[in-house]
Order: sequence, then structure tokens, then C-alpha cells
Amino acid sequence: MVFLMHRLLMPKKVMVPNPERQWKREMYRRLQWFFRGRIRNCYKLGRRTIKKVLYKRTVARATIRKNINYLFSFRIAAGCAQHGVQYSSFMKSLYESNIALNRKMLAQLSTFEPRTFQGLCEFVKKQHTESLRQGLAAATKPTPSGVITRDMIEQVHK
Repeated sequence: MVFLMHRLLMPKKVMVPNPERQWKREMYRRLQWFFRGRIRNCYKLGRRTIKKVLYKRTVARATIRKNINYLFSFRIAAGCAQHGVQYSSFMKSLYESNIALNRKMLAQLSTFEPRTFQGLCEFVKKQHTESLRQGLAAATKPTPSGVITRDMIEQVHK
């Protein structure tokens, strides 16, 4: 028994002589929809323009990324300046404390969550004062016997 009805209901496939060429043309059409004038409608003109645009985007990718990173750093530095913390010491303290927030998230916090960023700045200030105390405590300890320091040499020459 032959089922002809199923075959009649299926859409007919149109055979294209060169499917790769047709696919390439459709890809260029999809990319040139936002152009104006003949560049949008003419394949040959649009192809040249699309190649130029794709090349420029590839070259500019590194510059765009660098500008975005600069913007993130600038926003973090502005937030740190509001709370009286230096940018470099802020980032160093977060790294040493194993707080894994990247620059993008820190910039978002400094812009849209000022209280959270203020808490981070307070944490950094606390870490900084503790490290200063530890450094001063180590500096005020008496030197062990047999060790000659610069202060001892300078006192002898005076």
C-alpha cells in the first residue's frame, strides 16, 4: 500500500544550484539590513562595506576592551576617593584578603551600591591600620644580639 497523502502534504524542496553561494548571500543580506541606500540593497556594494566593517570591529576590539577597563578603574577610584582610600591600596588590600571581586563588579558596586562599597572601604581601612600596627610593633622590638643595624652605625659616627 502506498501512502501518497503524506508526500503531498510535505513542502516541496527547491534545489539551489550552489547552496554555499546562496547561504553566503543570505549571510551578507542579514548583516547589511541596517545600512542605508544602495549599500543595503546591492549585494556587491554591501559585500565590500560589510568586509570593511568586520575588519574595523576586529581591530577595534582591543581598544574597546582597554577603554572599558579604564572606565571601571576610574569609577572604582572615584568611589575610593569619596571614602578616603587610595585606589592602589584598596585593590591590594582586597587581593591580600582573598576578596574575589573583579573590577567590573567593584565599579558596579561603587556606582549603584554606595553603602556596600562603603563597607568594603571601611574593611580596607581596618586592614590598613592593623598592618601598620603590626609593622610598628615589629620595628619597636629590640634587635637580637650580634645584629648590627644602620642606626647603630650612625650613632657611632656622630
